[in-house]
Amino acid sequence: MTRSDPASAPHTPQKSMTHMGWPAVQQALAALAESPVTRELCAAFHPEPDFESAQRLLEETCEMVDTRAGVDPFPLQPFDDLRPILQQVAESILVEPEDCLQAAHHLRLARDLKRYFKKQDNARLLKKIAEAMDPVPDLLKEIERCLDADGEIKENASPELKQAVRDAAHARQKLETALQKIMAKAESKDALQDSYFTEREGRLVLPVKAGAKSQLEGIVHDSSGSGQTLFVEPTAVIPLNNQVKIARMTVEQEKIKILQALAQGLLGQREVLQCNQDQLTKLDAIHARARLAEKMEARRFLLRRDGLVDLRRARNPELVLNGQEVVPNDIQWDAATRVIIISGPNTGGKTVTLKTVGLMSLMARSGLLLPVADNSEMGFFPEVYADIGDEQNIQLQLSTFSAHLEKIIHMLNNASPGALILLDELGIATDPQEGAALAESILIEMKRRGLMVLVSTHYLALKTLAQTEEGFLNACTEFDDQTHRPTYRLIFGVPGDSAALETAERLGLDADTLDRARAIYERKDRRGEQLLQSLNRQKREMVKDQEALQRKMEETNRLLAEQRTLTEKLKGEERDFIKTKAKKVQAFVRDAKREIKKLMESLRQSRDVSQLRKAEKKIHQLGQVPLSALSPQEAGWEVPADQLQSGDPVRVEHYNAVGTLLEDPAGKTKVRIQLG
Repeated sequence: MTRSDPASAPHTPQKSMTHMGWPAVQQALAALAESPVTRELCAAFHPEPDFESAQRLLEETCEMVDTRAGVDPFPLQPFDDLRPILQQVAESILVEPEDCLQAAHHLRLARDLKRYFKKQDNARLLKKIAEAMDPVPDLLKEIERCLDADGEIKENASPELKQAVRDAAHARQKLETALQKIMAKAESKDALQDSYFTEREGRLVLPVKAGAKSQLEGIVHDSSGSGQTLFVEPTAVIPLNNQVKIARMTVEQEKIKILQALAQGLLGQREVLQCNQDQLTKLDAIHARARLAEKMEARRFLLRRDGLVDLRRARNPELVLNGQEVVPNDIQWDAATRVIIISGPNTGGKTVTLKTVGLMSLMARSGLLLPVADNSEMGFFPEVYADIGDEQNIQLQLSTFSAHLEKIIHMLNNASPGALILLDELGIATDPQEGAALAESILIEMKRRGLMVLVSTHYLALKTLAQTEEGFLNACTEFDDQTHRPTYRLIFGVPGDSAALETAERLGLDADTLDRARAIYERKDRRGEQLLQSLNRQKREMVKDQEALQRKMEETNRLLAEQRTLTEKLKGEERDFIKTKAKKVQAFVRDAKREIKKLMESLRQSRDVSQLRKAEKKIHQLGQVPLSALSPQEAGWEVPADQLQSGDPVRVEHYNAVGTLLEDPAGKTKVRIQLG
């Protein structure tokens, strides 16, 4: 299980993780765990800071996904936390039968999981976890011998308990017999409210009419709600009631002895039971990760040590978990890229892109599969810092600009090379020219320090920077010029338009205000922006052409695959036809041979040798004609030896030639064959 102590995981600040949507993943994961212990860990766990640990978690998850897809159901069941029980036995506090049943359930799970993974050949890491568990069969057997499924102590749990139960039953029987005799007396019948006995304060009593108390000597233990009935213990049965009570106490004492013995058994295996729970919790956490992958329709990916990212049809995990419709996007850059500047319209998906990359980087470090298409790759980022959203701090008297700047300074002072930095609207809330200059300088410095930066912006200066500075890359969220709406598609390689005027029009700003804004905008020097817009249009056209080409390639590959399938089918049908035809010809030859042999017999009687040789040669020719071009399998050459006779055509594989048997092969290991 990943670490759950925030103090031990400073590599990604908690606030940054919250901005990226990490709590939603934690909660979803916790909801899929079987144990309260695992749920607690899942709700607080942190991603791993090193590549090897993250890779191990990822492999564990993949093994569990394969395990769940297998034929045999995974035998994990809900289990409770044994730690309080183990603490009780350590402090010599008597455990309850239910506590022992919980321990037995843990042991059965350990046993079943060890058996399960013993049969699994492709779950190396999971098998290792299961092998670390000890089912302690003697302890499990003892608990099951002493307790039934409801937690009741069995009467035969010990010879002493068995005898005590018998003694208690005998004492009770004597008491009931005595009470029945008292109830049968005539003077008692008039005093009794009803013809039954009941129990009060652990003693058997008779229901006596309140006005007839004097007719039955005894001790009053209780009265009815109306006061009309008194529950009296007759003096004559007081000794018998005492015997019953003593017998019951003896039974309870024997049960306590049994529970004490079971507690000693738990105490003796305390470390083993704790280790078992740790391994069960690990498997439960891995199982939850696999279930989460299924819930999100997530896929395996290649975790890379460098900064390369190739997320195909990536969907924001938080939106997926919330059941929202998500436009999938390809998010791709190579290891040489250090700063990606994302521009485009407001509400067009820039912030979602930042959160998607950040959240997926955390998930990759936590062994979680990603909601992406197959063949995706994700770089390993040991630290992630995010400045997303407006966080004014009134108490510290920080403005929006100051609050953002405080965070960026913290990142520059603390982020290690290789860290992932996510900046939403860098340099806003101040003078645009100063903000753009400051943003440009900050990004260049972050690149110099080896940080991987994704930043959203509307600044033209930053868009231009990405076109000229090595290691920088423009990206944009697409805006549909026809509908004046964002498409939420991400395009790498070009900057995007802010489309503020179009967005304002779509949201309902009045026409006069819009016209005035357009007039003011047209008076500005827009040469740089127009150049970027031209590049953007060219890039979008190129992307569309690439997509069309990709679709044609996919269609071509599909047609080629269909053609290969059809060709193989036709070849198979041809082989079947040849084989069937060959067998028919061979059967015809065999039939003809039998007829000719009959003829030969008659010829032998006439001693006409020339006719005999001529018939044999004819048989040999008939046997070879339909078979010479066929393989043994195609022609049906495989015939049992006892079905062959002298004169049958056979293939000699060593010489790859067809010959004629000169003798019957039945019962022989070697036969003579005439070739040619």
